[in-house]
Amino acid sequence: MASTVWRGYITFGLISIPVRLFRAARSERVNLRQLYRVPSEINRPVPPIERTTAAEAEESESGEDETSIRSRFRAPQFQPVHRSGEDPLPETLAPVRRVAMSRTNEDVLPRSELTKGYEYEKGHFVSLGEEELKRIAPKTATEMQITEFVRLEDIDPIYFETSYFVKPEEAGEKAYALLFKSIQETGLVALARFAMHNREHIVILRSGKSGIISHTMYFSSEVRAEQEYAADTTFVSRKDLELANALVSSLKSDFNPAKYKDTYREKVEALIAAKLEGKQTGRAAESRQPAPVVDLTEALRKSLAVVKKPAKSATDFDSRESSTKQTRSRKGRTR
Repeated sequence: MASTVWRGYITFGLISIPVRLFRAARSERVNLRQLYRVPSEINRPVPPIERTTAAEAEESESGEDETSIRSRFRAPQFQPVHRSGEDPLPETLAPVRRVAMSRTNEDVLPRSELTKGYEYEKGHFVSLGEEELKRIAPKTATEMQITEFVRLEDIDPIYFETSYFVKPEEAGEKAYALLFKSIQETGLVALARFAMHNREHIVILRSGKSGIISHTMYFSSEVRAEQEYAADTTFVSRKDLELANALVSSLKSDFNPAKYKDTYREKVEALIAAKLEGKQTGRAAESRQPAPVVDLTEALRKSLAVVKKPAKSATDFDSRESSTKQTRSRKGRTR
């Protein structure tokens, strides 16, 4: 069972539902650590290090302990292959430790001398003590008060932050089922406010396939709407638009997230496994530069002539990707 990140009550009207949240999705990366080469004459214990992965940094700020983080982070497991008469690795490596250093004389600074502050103008800071910040931080609350119900299509996906599954406690199963069925039949989603890990959140509660799913939202002040690029559609001709629409329609498919994989993560895992087995690693693949578009209309016509329907499953998708790579490789050898 995944770790609980928040526990409390969903309330609307006079109904109170005891629930808990656990993360529905999270980034997964191969946990690479920064190392240094140990001189052969040095042989002393390595001090503990601070983790630097983005996933663990995010969770440490949210208040979860390291054991909870490790239990949920599905890191790949590798078994080193020890070859007879040889060292498993050609050199001795050890992890480094992150420390705070002074910018003036590069002295290592003890934790007791560190504080937080805000740069209100170039080179000038106002100090914000840890106790001062603690006094104004919102306390984690046990109530998620629903304030209104809206249509999901009215919410821009740019506001979605983190997804969680909502599970009821035993005493709240009946009320939970009632809320789930109601938002499922009305087609609406609930908006609620609550505090978790000393931070205020606005949360969306919607119906999933079999239960309630929640999404924390970015506040409007966090969305940089003014930085959105404004496309100049006066350049678009009706002829090109009709061709583009036909191309888009020919690539239309049902959404199947299982078709898409983190291929970089898989390649890093394969590289690690190969090195542990003492195998030679291949050369980097040559990058392809797309040809410049000279005639947009002609490019659209050619695209329509060679377009393939999207793959329906992960197996079909992988087969098509493999076939495409082989075709490109053959073309490269004939040049």
